Amino acid sequence: MPRQSLGPAFNRLWSASVAGNLSDGLLRAAAPLLAARLTQNPVEISAIAALSMLPWLLFAVPIGGLTDRSDRRRLLAAANSVRVALSSIAAGLIISNTMTIYWLFLLTFLFGLTEVTADTAAQTLIPQILEPDQLERGNSRLTVAETVVQDFTGVPLGSVLWGLAMYLPFLLSG
Repeated sequence: MPRQSLGPAFNRLWSASVAGNLSDGLLRAAAPLLAARLTQNPVEISAIAALSMLPWLLFAVPIGGLTDRSDRRRLLAAANSVRVALSSIAAGLIISNTMTIYWLFLLTFLFGLTEVTADTAAQTLIPQILEPDQLERGNSRLTVAETVVQDFTGVPLGSVLWGLAMYLPFLLSG
């Protein structure tokens, strides 16, 4: 028995999630490489990984509460718009040779904050756009896409792009 489509609303959400997670993967590879280029201090380089995950620890619950009380579509759009702006700023700083480790710290933390917001908003949109009997399939597809695209596509692609030009992963993540 063929499975029914989850519908155009889910397909749009899934596509936006794939794009956002590809962006996260590109940055997950490029940010530590850039940090190693900017400093020889191993603590500063390792701080990049900590700063990218710190928003999950500090803001996941408050952002979840905000998401429950907000228009999730607008919140998702706002998070992704901020991500585009941050990517443009990072690429500009790299191209102009004015990127410092401290700018990278700030941008990495803000990228992490937009990731928490976008992922939370996307996940909470699923019950609004799918029927109860479709929730398991929808959640599965979103989670699998997140894992595969971010970790198995975005990170290697970010490394390749970094090899071509330092600014490319940042520019394309937008």
